[in-house]
Amino acid sequence: MGETPMAKSVDNDNGLSPGPHVERPTLAELARAAGVNKSTASRALRGNRAIGTETRERIQQLAAELNYEPNASARRLFRAQTDVLAFTSPSLTRGNDGADPFLAELLSAVTSEAARYHQDVLLCNTQAGPEELETYRRVVGGHHADGLILMDLRPDDPRLEYLRAKGYPHVLFGRSALDMEEARHYAYPWVEVDNRAGARAGTRHMIELGHTRIGFLGADEAYICELDRLAGYRDTLAAADIPYDSGLCTEGGITQEDGYRLTRHLLERAEPPTAIFAASDVLAVGAMRAAADAGRTVGREFPVIGFDDLGLATFVSPSLTTLRQPIEYAGRMLVRLLIGMLRGTPEPEAHLLLQPELIVRDSTRRA
Repeated sequence: MGETPMAKSVDNDNGLSPGPHVERPTLAELARAAGVNKSTASRALRGNRAIGTETRERIQQLAAELNYEPNASARRLFRAQTDVLAFTSPSLTRGNDGADPFLAELLSAVTSEAARYHQDVLLCNTQAGPEELETYRRVVGGHHADGLILMDLRPDDPRLEYLRAKGYPHVLFGRSALDMEEARHYAYPWVEVDNRAGARAGTRHMIELGHTRIGFLGADEAYICELDRLAGYRDTLAAADIPYDSGLCTEGGITQEDGYRLTRHLLERAEPPTAIFAASDVLAVGAMRAAADAGRTVGREFPVIGFDDLGLATFVSPSLTTLRQPIEYAGRMLVRLLIGMLRGTPEPEAHLLLQPELIVRDSTRRA
């Protein structure tokens, strides 16, 4: 009768008892089996790059074979660390259905990458306002996490001033300031998508289709990313000698219902837009429905473009033209940057500006 994976026998040369009922080894026993000291074994298991690749992989493989599991409580007490990363957002549930598909895709990447480093993720739902910093005071003051991932950055964001003053490890999804040079000097890492470049590409695509009255949904001046997208839209209009019409831009909105409502409002104007650029795919889906209900044929007559390239973009009809953000890569890099900071092995590049890609689908095709 074969052995179960939980009861592998080991060689006597390792100093561990053979047989199907062997108990899980301690760190000292694992180190002895590997022929190294406890400190080396511990650092190898944590993926510390100071340990040579061959040695690190050999110890990790041996740990897997022996079914070694670290004493998490003892390790955390010894290192005064929690092995928890906090993820904070002004809203972890957006919309009437209680779900934000962009946030869901980003969190999937973050939690998956954190698990590779044996880290848990603490989700913190925060709202901008007088009580906003209280969440951060609880996390930092109570040492509920070793570091923070923040998103939805705003100009002069008070959270950054607080975390810098505390010297608390954090990484940003989005940059720290509107001015790129200022953001490049921020002392903590960030991952940003070049929203301005993406908006330029999307607006240029609409102009090449022959449109000059392009509605813009989601020009929310509260957030750096949306200010960038609006700036890219305006840049491209100016380059094409098309006057900017503020009446074609709507502020705010994050749900499909918002996209529908805002588009209906634009279409009721005396001179309505002939195309829509939405600052998110979710807004774009609402815009497509509003256009159809108003008698426009999306794609052939009335092009609509989004931003994100979420999974839903290929399932709506017509399929949605959009600016693809590398969401999974961004989520994984946020974790790697934070882990590198916490472990004293920082990534070579601390400030990452990722390029979006224009994905053309049926919502902007004439045929």
